[in-house]
Amino acid sequence: MRRLTTILAILLAGLSAHAEVATESFTRVLNPVYAKNYSNVSVQIDAAFYKLGLPKFYRIPPFMKEGYCIFQCTRIGGKESDLSTLNGEPYGEVFLIEESKKAEIEKLTAGEKLTIIGKTKPYANPLAFGKEEVYFIVESITPIK
Repeated sequence: MRRLTTILAILLAGLSAHAEVATESFTRVLNPVYAKNYSNVSVQIDAAFYKLGLPKFYRIPPFMKEGYCIFQCTRIGGKESDLSTLNGEPYGEVFLIEESKKAEIEKLTAGEKLTIIGKTKPYANPLAFGKEEVYFIVESITPIK
């Protein structure tokens, strides 16, 4: 009986490891109201690459300081933010990928469509009076052909 229980546990672990990742809309996942729903579970979104790095004058949150390559994306068919930074520069949503995967990002061009799997990282910015900002921590990225 113990052997059967062990085999079932291994099979269930294998199934959950390969479970289907839910697909959600870019706008919903990166909306501060819903972002917490995606902070502990991987989610798939489609996005358009905007550019490398952060917008000018953007304060880097503490969790982003080391080990990440930072880039920006917009929703497919969308545009950069209607808002702008202090210098008037429009910007996209902020995405982070492990520094070891930086080469995947550096070869992208503006407007290139991507399927991205990852989790959100909501952050209450103390300099913006606790306003929630949402970052997307990328696990995998695949160009859409």
